[in-house]
Amino acid sequence: AQAILAQEHSAAPAPRIHPSAAVLTRSLTHAMPAQKKGTKREAEVAAPVAKKARSDPAVAGVAEALEQASDLSDACRRMLLAGLPKCVVGERHEMQAAVVTMIGQVISGVQAKYQEAVDAENFKLRDVEASKAELQETLAKAEEVLAGDSKDVEAKTAMLAAAAESAMSAKIVLQEKQEVQRTGDAEMVEAQESKAALVKGTDTDLQTIVEGAAEDNSEHYEALLPLLTGLALDQSLMSALPSVCVKKATDRGAFDAMVLDQLRKTLREKIDALSNCIDASLPAAREREAAVAAAHAQLDAATASQQAADEALSAAKAAEASATTAAKVAKDAVAAFEPAYSQATQA
Repeated sequence: AQAILAQEHSAAPAPRIHPSAAVLTRSLTHAMPAQKKGTKREAEVAAPVAKKARSDPAVAGVAEALEQASDLSDACRRMLLAGLPKCVVGERHEMQAAVVTMIGQVISGVQAKYQEAVDAENFKLRDVEASKAELQETLAKAEEVLAGDSKDVEAKTAMLAAAAESAMSAKIVLQEKQEVQRTGDAEMVEAQESKAALVKGTDTDLQTIVEGAAEDNSEHYEALLPLLTGLALDQSLMSALPSVCVKKATDRGAFDAMVLDQLRKTLREKIDALSNCIDASLPAAREREAAVAAAHAQLDAATASQQAADEALSAAKAAEASATTAAKVAKDAVAAFEPAYSQATQA
């Protein structure tokens, strides 16, 4: 046996004695102290003790450990298994003590290998735990970004609604100012139109009639007729106008000249009166014009703000969509990793 064990331990270095194995070895060593000599009475007591040892769970555990020693030859294993029951009963001589030491070293080697396997699995488990933690952290960040983008969309939606309301209010104000301008300027506009017509009639149609160069002035007289409405002309003057106006200058007398001069004077007075009315209306008209211009500017600014708010909302929605996709990808990655995680942790 010593030769076999010597050959086994010369081929491979002795395994490191694990603390738990050392404890087991000490328990075997102290279970029955080794003695050099025994008595007949002690031998008689040893037989039932050996039988009890074979059924001892600790001995069975040691035997199982020896079976699991993969670097142990079959011959050495059989020798140790055969000697194991005798090492725990009766008095133990030096050879049995040596066998106990050898068994302890073998068990320590087995335990060391198992510990290496456990350490490797623990390393794998830590790696799996780290991978899951990284995936969960990525998911948490993605969900945080998504939550922020969603709040941004809500805020931008509210801003767009407020901008649209402001633009609508500005539009209503502009319409009101334009209506005030239209009604306020109506009298002045009418006066401006009347003045323009009178000026044209005086400078063109009446001047042509006064000059009397045309063969037929009836067309110019017809053009003057609408302008005469409302003028403070004497009835006799109005009655003479048709015949005076169609005469040539060489055919007119003093009365004809007086009629035309009176008509010119009346038209000029009307033009001056309209000019005074227009001049009096100009300050208020300018104020209304300025109010309309300000309302226009306010509407333009409100419209620009609404457009900017709409573009900002579109950008926020695009960011939210991107964040939603990223969160889904991160969530799917966590779900896809779960089987591998479960397998690693269950193992």
